[in-house]
Amino acid sequence: MARMKRGARTQAVREYIAENPDANTKAIVAGLKVKGVTVKIGLVNSVKYNKRTGKRKRRAPSPHAAARRTRSGAMTVDRLVEVKRFADSVGGIDQLRRALDVLDQLR
Repeated sequence: MARMKRGARTQAVREYIAENPDANTKAIVAGLKVKGVTVKIGLVNSVKYNKRTGKRKRRAPSPHAAARRTRSGAMTVDRLVEVKRFADSVGGIDQLRRALDVLDQLR
């Protein structure tokens, strides 16, 4: 028997499942063997139980991923959170602004 093209076995499994939707994995392998198509149980399981169609959905990048891709001087979400925590620790944003003004005068 000549080698089948890539994806032809998968297509054969899909067609067999469409004709025999209640067939279990071993029955599918045996039924295809009768037709002259040799497939492994793993391929049949993969086709039968993975119902993916179309493209995979991509997850939106997390803020942490965005923070890693920025320049070193850019403001990131992580840095803003740190500044907010620091502002809270010194008594609020007004206190932080006063401290920054004092530091600016010391330059």
